[in-house]
Amino acid sequence: MSKNLEAYDSALLGILQHEGQIAKFLDVVLGFLYRRTDFYRLMKSKDDKLGFPPGVAAKILLSAYQKYDDLTRKDDEEREKILQQKLQQESPVPPAAKIVEISSEPETASTASAKSTSQQKTGTANSGPSVGTEVSDPQPQSNPSPEDSKPGTSKPSKTEEEDPELVAKQKVFQSNPESYNGAIRDNYTWSQSITDVDIRIKIPKYIVKGRDVKVEIDKKHIKVSHRTDSGSWLEVVNDDLPWEINKEESMWTLVPKEHVHINLEKREERWWESVLTSEEKISVRKIDASRPMTDLDDEAQAKIAEMMYNEQQKRMGKPTSQEQKVQDILKDAWNAEGSPFKGQSFDPSKINMGQGGVVTINNQEDPVAK
Repeated sequence: MSKNLEAYDSALLGILQHEGQIAKFLDVVLGFLYRRTDFYRLMKSKDDKLGFPPGVAAKILLSAYQKYDDLTRKDDEEREKILQQKLQQESPVPPAAKIVEISSEPETASTASAKSTSQQKTGTANSGPSVGTEVSDPQPQSNPSPEDSKPGTSKPSKTEEEDPELVAKQKVFQSNPESYNGAIRDNYTWSQSITDVDIRIKIPKYIVKGRDVKVEIDKKHIKVSHRTDSGSWLEVVNDDLPWEINKEESMWTLVPKEHVHINLEKREERWWESVLTSEEKISVRKIDASRPMTDLDDEAQAKIAEMMYNEQQKRMGKPTSQEQKVQDILKDAWNAEGSPFKGQSFDPSKINMGQGGVVTINNQEDPVAK
């Protein structure tokens, strides 16, 4: 992004904080274009010097949106690639397999005597089985993992994970931004991130004013009603939430003729299997569980940003941040006392930087002998 555009961030951020919502912020910007510019004016003739030909203004807006949408997709791909590389680097090495040698030779009297002596030394209370007694191997008992012992975190069966109908449903949900990591239901859709939930409840076409809608949000319950064409109130949602939310940080907005948009901030960072307790649960193992970069701490964000920068530098054939630091140090030492290159301009080609930061001088003619 151009630094010239970043110069306006403070002013634009002030407007966004004042309005509180993206839709209202965009309304302010487009309203400014309407009141103070000829952006919405149509050119009626070739001689008209103000405005745009029909459809051109809309194409400008769509082009600007597409530009930053493409940049966002590329950033997501780079971020996912770097996170996968980081996870692979941090993944523990599996322990080496143990080899147990089993002898097929018949037990002799001497070996049997040695075994008996060994059992006596180790304090074995019961003697071994008598001859002719068949002893079966004990069945290993598996201890439950900490994840299985947590309430509300039952591990799905293999059938549930491989259910083709469930997989197909979740693919449909994931393809729709309004049900991403969520689901599509009869009269509403919902999506989620690790920190919040968005619910869009359908309303009739004649609902255009906020006074025609009632929304009640509690820490573990929501209720939504709207006015009917006869003037009475119709309850469309009245159900408990599976987990608590921060009531004070949650809000709702009306999109006239379309839906009521409710944004809920989760009290705990966790993935919800449903947004209402009465609805069918989704499999949280089929959703996109990656976290946005902004959710990471400053150190992790800086590390990922550095890795993205280094990856870009490598593709362009330029030095990475670490290689640039080494070059700066070598440049300072180039003309130092005792350097074979003293008095010459800095030439990185005469230096080879290997893995691990090992620096060697390339085999070239001794500059002192010239």
